[in-house]
Amino acid sequence: MKREDMVVAGKLHSTHGVKGNLKLELFHEKIRLPNIVYVEDEETKKLVPLEIEFIDRVKKLIKFKGYDTPEKAKEISQKLIYIPQENLPKLNKDEYYIFQIEGCEIVFKDKIVGKVEKVDDRLPQVYLIIKCKDDKIRYLPFINQFVKTVDVENKKIIITPTEGWFSL
Repeated sequence: MKREDMVVAGKLHSTHGVKGNLKLELFHEKIRLPNIVYVEDEETKKLVPLEIEFIDRVKKLIKFKGYDTPEKAKEISQKLIYIPQENLPKLNKDEYYIFQIEGCEIVFKDKIVGKVEKVDDRLPQVYLIIKCKDDKIRYLPFINQFVKTVDVENKKIIITPTEGWFSL
C-alpha cells in the first residue's frame, strides 16, 4: 500500500486495563476500520501494519494482535492510525475531506492567486487558510458565497471573495 493512498483516520491514546487495550479516537464518526490498520515507525518513517483483534466503538477501545500487555501496547500509544483512502465513508455532493482541500490551488478570475495551506474547522464556520502569491496568509469562509467550484481531482478551487479581500 502506497503512503499517498493512505489517510489518517484516528489516534491511539493511553492503555486501558491489563490486556493491551488502547483508547481510540476516530476523526470521523462514520469511519469503519478495516482489519488491518497502519501506524508510522518513528525510525524508518514507514507504515507498519497492525491487525485488529477487537474494537469496542461504545467504550472507544481497540486491541491489536500481538499486543497483549499494557507494556507492549504502550509501544504504539499516541500514534496516528492510517487506513487506505478507499475505506473512508462516501461523502455527499459538496462535502469534502480536509486532506482533499489542503494543497489545492486557489483560482480567481482565471489566475492562480494562492494555495490552501490549512483548513480550520474548529469553529461552526469552516475557513480556508490560504497562502497567497504575495506571501500573505488570508482566511476565506468555506461557503457558497465565496467558494464557487471545488475540483479535488485537479486540486483547484475557484473563488469569488468580497471586494477588498486581497488588500487585507
